[in-house]
Amino acid sequence: MSTYIRQIKKNVWKWKNENGIFSVKKYPTVEQAEKIRLIHKELEYIDKPFILPIIESTQEDFIIQPWYKGTHTVSYRFKEDRKAVYSLLSQIHETNNIVDWEDSNLFYSFNLISKWQNRKWKMNEISFFIESHIGCNQTKLLLLCGDVALRNMKPFNMEKRTLLHGDVVHHNFLSDSSDYKIIDFDLAVIGPREMENILWMHRVLPEIDYDILLLISEFPHLEKVVRRYKEAMMYPNELYREWLYAYSLPKERKQKFIDQLIPYTNKALTEWPNLCYTLSKL
Repeated sequence: MSTYIRQIKKNVWKWKNENGIFSVKKYPTVEQAEKIRLIHKELEYIDKPFILPIIESTQEDFIIQPWYKGTHTVSYRFKEDRKAVYSLLSQIHETNNIVDWEDSNLFYSFNLISKWQNRKWKMNEISFFIESHIGCNQTKLLLLCGDVALRNMKPFNMEKRTLLHGDVVHHNFLSDSSDYKIIDFDLAVIGPREMENILWMHRVLPEIDYDILLLISEFPHLEKVVRRYKEAMMYPNELYREWLYAYSLPKERKQKFIDQLIPYTNKALTEWPNLCYTLSKL
């Protein structure tokens, strides 16, 4: 069997040798790699593991895992994928009943509202850039949505914290049509599960035409979260993140990304008043 190493990202390689095919990831610090090893060690007890095993290595700042072949990333457009991902996240969140994640001192406590305040401040700074692409009125509406949501947002209960994956984008969940796995715990933090529930719903809503009632009907357990944290649900987090990312891109990549972002933004802002109205009536 031939051996080769192919770089996938700046710090990720695909490695093929006589033992199989592996993913190799180098971390900036040993502590970050240690966090990943701890998460995998603590999650191994689950009867049907939803994580990929870690291969032992003498390089402490590297994580080596089997390459998960024959899989595809999930799509939040599909009910089956939504159900599976929510189930996996719930299993992670429930680990606080048996694992003291804070005892390791490898995780920082996540403050969603503080992050969103900072993100809104950055959006104000680049408003000139956004306005040049979607116009003055749309930009004002986009910024106003964040202002209103933050002004009335209820604080989260930080007493009951658990492990949060930290990055619930669809491509961090893989399926081979019969099984689902979670990958990439790099941004894992400690915080109340409601924070991740909200971030996940933000990811899902654009894929279901912002139909919050459909989401609640599929996941009745989330209705209580939505009712309590309506303002958090109204915060346009996905739009803010994407526009800040667009601003940071090099010139040769910027325009292509913006060409896709503009219709995404216009659709979201068209749906936003109705979403906020529905939330206010819950």
